[in-house]
Amino acid sequence: MTKYTTLAIFIVLFLGMVAAKETQGQRICRQILLNDSCDGPLCTELCDRKLGGFGQCYRTVDRRFICLCNFIC
Repeated sequence: MTKYTTLAIFIVLFLGMVAAKETQGQRICRQILLNDSCDGPLCTELCDRKLGGFGQCYRTVDRRFICLCNFIC
């Protein structure tokens, strides 16, 4: 029983280190694609095609709608 417990602990630690290594160093970058007017489906498609990310329309302080693309740097 002790062997299995020790083995289980090492497996959990190993998997935790592998998962941490995969996500380490990934940063989310943002880029404005459409500055004056934004159409939701167009924004999503443009962001996916150009940068491989996820685009959404946001309203700015001065009441413009922009397409903001979030992607992994």
